[in-house]
Amino acid sequence: MKWIKGILYFLLGLYVLICLGLYLGQEKLLFYPQQLPADYVPWKGEEVWIPTKDNIRLNASLVKQTNPKGAILYLHGNKGSIKRCLAQTRQFDNIGYDILVLDYRSYGKSEGSLVDEDQMYEDAQLAYDFLSKRYDNISIIGYSMGSGIASYIAAHNPTKALLLVSPYLSLIDMKNRYLPFVPSFLLKYHFETNKNLSRVSCPIALVHGEEDKVIPHDASLALKSLYPKVDLTSLPNIGHRRVIFHESIGEAMQRLLQ
Repeated sequence: MKWIKGILYFLLGLYVLICLGLYLGQEKLLFYPQQLPADYVPWKGEEVWIPTKDNIRLNASLVKQTNPKGAILYLHGNKGSIKRCLAQTRQFDNIGYDILVLDYRSYGKSEGSLVDEDQMYEDAQLAYDFLSKRYDNISIIGYSMGSGIASYIAAHNPTKALLLVSPYLSLIDMKNRYLPFVPSFLLKYHFETNKNLSRVSCPIALVHGEEDKVIPHDASLALKSLYPKVDLTSLPNIGHRRVIFHESIGEAMQRLLQ
């Protein structure tokens, strides 16, 4: 019996070590920033710096239109920087709205490092505030990881329209899909889109590829079930990376803004 107890203690210790490692290293598992040199100039739009309360600067690019009707805050996914993600906004170039593409802390030329969910909300709020001082109406677009942040900002601010591309129910739901053995309390980032949408009063649209292997399409089906008034566009034969470049994205945004 002692050897059985020994094996059980070993497995328990191994489990604790794995959970501890996942807790301490979750930023490396969740976020894949591309850092840019100090002399990098956005290939599209005008470079913007947004100061934070803890004295760092967030970098962004503001893509302007002639006589804009308002502005769009674009919150990209967990990989890359504005160098890559500016291309994701091409569907919105001709709808008459300026677009602010924000790099999160440690992404691109943005300073600082990511530590928790509240910090990311606060930084996205600063980007919203930057726009609210300059535009009468603001819409929000969130892609992939950015969809959870976008839903939170829309839930706490006046918003004309909210578009979520490849959204998830929450990061807890995503954790349960891929790492069900990890306790939920270890997650520092919840991004509860499923709860945030209950507080969003503006029109909402979802676009999701049916062949998405990163955030399964059934996440959007579940959100649609929770909120029947949400407009859902499902794209056959489209995966996670291709969806943001599909023409349906621009069409969905135009419907929301009409």
